[in-house]
Amino acid sequence: MFNFIKEDMRLEAAVEIYRAAMRSNFYRRKYEGLPEPVDYDAWVKLPALTGKEIYANTFPRSRDMLTAPLENMIVISTGGSSGTARYTVYTHQEWDLFCDTQAKVLKIFGIKPDDRVANLFIAGHMWPSFLGLHETVKRIGAVHLPISSNIPPEEIFNLCVEFDATVIISLPTLFVFMADLARKTGKRVPSLRMLNYAGEQLSAEAEKHVRESLGVSEIRPAAYTSADAGLMGYPCKYCENGIYHVPTDFQLIEIVDPDTMAPAATGERGAIVVTNLGRKSLPIIRYLIGDDGMMLSGKCGCGDPNPRFKLLGRSGADFKLGGGFISMDEFERALSDTGSEFSLNYNIELTDVGNQVEIVFSVEAPDIAKAELMKPKLYEAVLSRVKEFRVGLDLGYIRKFDIQIAGLGALPRNARTGKIKKLTDRRIS
Repeated sequence: MFNFIKEDMRLEAAVEIYRAAMRSNFYRRKYEGLPEPVDYDAWVKLPALTGKEIYANTFPRSRDMLTAPLENMIVISTGGSSGTARYTVYTHQEWDLFCDTQAKVLKIFGIKPDDRVANLFIAGHMWPSFLGLHETVKRIGAVHLPISSNIPPEEIFNLCVEFDATVIISLPTLFVFMADLARKTGKRVPSLRMLNYAGEQLSAEAEKHVRESLGVSEIRPAAYTSADAGLMGYPCKYCENGIYHVPTDFQLIEIVDPDTMAPAATGERGAIVVTNLGRKSLPIIRYLIGDDGMMLSGKCGCGDPNPRFKLLGRSGADFKLGGGFISMDEFERALSDTGSEFSLNYNIELTDVGNQVEIVFSVEAPDIAKAELMKPKLYEAVLSRVKEFRVGLDLGYIRKFDIQIAGLGALPRNARTGKIKKLTDRRIS
């Protein structure tokens, strides 16, 4: 369903986006003095776009990334319930294209007009998932059950049972809640055949629990998508967990060495860099999306010629928990709130254990004994800054949040740069 576009044609399309981008104040400043990237060597020399730049240069904080007047548009949020939400703007025509590509993925999954699709994404806060899923279900012609997850889990589960949903789309966290309710009440959704999840990874243990408790035969990851960049990858039935095809008619995707920004070889881990080929009103060019991945060699068993890549986890800027982005900056702020007993060198490690997440915050300190005395204050500072942690602990989907103190220089460094890896997300392997 997705056309295959060769690399040279992808570059031509990307250069057209570049030309449109040069109508914006932001990109004129960013690329000042650089030649137009008419070949790949020049293209990879364009400086990458960061989330912080988007945060500072998009509406409502600024209009500098816009190439056209602010009209005939929709404004959506990337999440960031810790106070670091970014906003992005699509024309209504670009939003339609965004939804068209998502609908293609649901068709690949086998969702049909006679399906009853329960939409359990969160509505509000300008988040696009609930609204976008409505549009994609409409394009398929299926029956939309716009339940949302803004209501109590018991009510969500009962509505899915009452309307006999055949497909449920939501976050893994909610599926675990529903599985627990099914075990508690003995109820099942009679015709449920598929769960489709997004926003987080579903661990093998959680998948087993959900499959057995809800009696569902098919559990699939949703497409790899962001509010900023749109659809970046789609799985087929031959794709193992975390593997996606590149929609080459919609994105130019690169994998680069995060330290040198040089292209990574096939099979080599690197940072994912995305250029959306369908957005000219607010161009997204060479965007460091914040995830690591690697391109895969060989052909897929499905016969789709679009190349595949493996998603390998967050690369350190922020991470997702409960469907919202949590900025790594919040941990530095918590350290600053606590006092001078701690270094700002730290690592956050996230691991799936059973159906829950364990989080370890390791931080260096010049005097370990003094830092240990301040650890309870740091713990509360983190929970104050990152409210998702407190909610997760209260609701039980975070099993443990622990702080570990290390001596100066004790945390692992990059051998080449000396940088500390601040995020280790083991939820994706």
